[in-house]
Amino acid sequence: MSIRVKVELMPGLRPIRRENVFEMELPADTTLKSMLLEAGFREDEIEHLRVFVNEKLAPLNKALKDGDNIWIGIVMGGGEHH
Repeated sequence: MSIRVKVELMPGLRPIRRENVFEMELPADTTLKSMLLEAGFREDEIEHLRVFVNEKLAPLNKALKDGDNIWIGIVMGGGEHH
């Protein structure tokens, strides 16, 4: 059995696909981390991502469900404070 999820990338994120919004078909037991690896992110990039599933910040071990909406952004560093 497989699930389909909709993925949206924050504008300016390293392009892993040609488009910023795409769908993925995944095995039913897929976690958020394995989906990110499957989508083309490297292991060392994942720790800098902020990923929301259905508009809620989600841990990497979250099990995905059919129809989930996933938004992937990156932590932006702030400016220097004086």
